[in-house]
Amino acid sequence: MRAPEPIPAERRAELGDFRKEKWPGFEFQRFLCIWLRCESGLSTNSIAKAIGWHVNTVRFTQKDFIKRGVCALTEGRRGGRNHALMKDDEEKEFLSKFEEAGKKGTLLTVTDIKVALEERLGKTIHLSTVYRILKRNNWRKIVPRRSHPKKDAQKGEAFKKGAFQNG
Repeated sequence: MRAPEPIPAERRAELGDFRKEKWPGFEFQRFLCIWLRCESGLSTNSIAKAIGWHVNTVRFTQKDFIKRGVCALTEGRRGGRNHALMKDDEEKEFLSKFEEAGKKGTLLTVTDIKVALEERLGKTIHLSTVYRILKRNNWRKIVPRRSHPKKDAQKGEAFKKGAFQNG
């Protein structure tokens, strides 16, 4: 196993200043993850056991601290839509154009939305991506009826032949 990347002296100084502050639970665990390595020289496995984390989480936290400094301890980078094409408000703004058209009675299809979205993003996307965007924004599928539910087929045929009389 290779030796871990050394923590620079300026990062150690930042950590000493940060030590005097108070933190919520997860920030304290991040601090301990770095502090135990700097002061005690514990291995990644020992730190993971002491904190109750996975070994990879300890490594990622230490690497992030070396790269970004103290802000890596306070700014959580967990969860979220990391690979989103647009932010939530951008999606709503994009769909608002189609919502207005739908209120006017225009027939909207997912293909039309997909084409407009590809044009806006400048790349091709899969149709399932459009469906996920629509679901995320509480859109639902409303399809116009092909025929009236109370349609009488015999009267329709009579009307086509011109034999229909009102009454």
